[in-house]
Amino acid sequence: MSGPVAVLAPEPIRPRMAGMGIRALEFARALAAESPVRLLVPNDPSEAREVAGGLEVVRAAGDSLADAARGARAAVVSGHAANAWFHGAPGVPVACDLYDPYPVENLHYAALLGEATARHDRESLALALARADFFLCASPEQRLFYAGALFAAGRIGGGNFPGDPSLAGLVGIVPFGVPETPADGDRARGRRALGVPDSGPLVLFGGIYDWYDPGPLLEAWPSLSREQPDARLVFFENPNPESTPQRAFAGARKRAGEIDPDGRSIFFSPWQPYAARADLYAAADVAVSIASAGLETELAYRTRVLDAAWGGLPSIAVHGGTIVRELAAAGGAVECAADPAALARAVGGLLRDGEARRRAAAAARRFAADRTWRIVTAPLRAWLRGARVDPGRTAPPGSPPRRRRLFRS
Repeated sequence: MSGPVAVLAPEPIRPRMAGMGIRALEFARALAAESPVRLLVPNDPSEAREVAGGLEVVRAAGDSLADAARGARAAVVSGHAANAWFHGAPGVPVACDLYDPYPVENLHYAALLGEATARHDRESLALALARADFFLCASPEQRLFYAGALFAAGRIGGGNFPGDPSLAGLVGIVPFGVPETPADGDRARGRRALGVPDSGPLVLFGGIYDWYDPGPLLEAWPSLSREQPDARLVFFENPNPESTPQRAFAGARKRAGEIDPDGRSIFFSPWQPYAARADLYAAADVAVSIASAGLETELAYRTRVLDAAWGGLPSIAVHGGTIVRELAAAGGAVECAADPAALARAVGGLLRDGEARRRAAAAARRFAADRTWRIVTAPLRAWLRGARVDPGRTAPPGSPPRRRRLFRS
């Protein structure tokens, strides 16, 4: 085993970063325990080194990727950034991370961005399915979705299925993870960072993408405020607004202004540093996640719900998918209908009942402890030990644009 494993980040690595950037950084950290790692970033490497610790960090953007990849024995790539890898470093064994179902997510932007974005996404996925050697997904639902796509692409057939009917050598379930160390945040410091008062219940929603639907919670808020006048609700501004459509966020901000014109109970906070998030979870009492019904929700793995569980924060979720069902079964979350009255009862009940909240928080922490980055990356680490170019690779279906279009979390 010689040469580093290259981890190509599809989004900037920096103190304030979103989901896929976080995932690339944590992959690099987990893999570094067994092999040298080179983290390839699209932004200023000095900015990335602020959070990368002792990892080797190299800028890899545009035509510089081939040089940055030189000497790598294997790679982990994802998103639109993978296009440049498949064009620039075709001979290196590569695992493609399909955790983020961006071709489906981005259909929520179709009315705004048009068919060109959807076509680019399909072409990017088709290229990955043809040229990667191993694939990562987040859940059994995703595994079936991508197995169907791989079958249609000619990657599953008589040459590999008889010897590997479970497809373990082709597709590995690698969900999001959490740190080994339990969260130990400071409530007062988190409240200061969010700009909310020191006392009173705090409900954390987080960032708003177009497949989220904060509307039912906003409509429930007047009822919750009457019951608990000192309660606060916090949303986060997007860390990459220049490249992420803000339609749902703008709608939420407008409605919040109508419900709370003085801004006394509904807050919109800047995106917070990744390393400081334990303080945010300590500052809050309940997390709420509401997504739109549909295919994206069925495929999604709600990272924020798992990370909140690591922080000891119970969640109330609407259309939460795999992670919420699992967490609810473990006692760390509550599944709720997409109805303002039902949300008001669920959120208000947890805010009133401190003992129930403490039980749910303890269950959430136990759940997260079984999903550390070291544990969840086991299939990827196993593949990397014997990484090779799969003879089942197929010819590239075309040459999609190499640029990246959207960031996400």
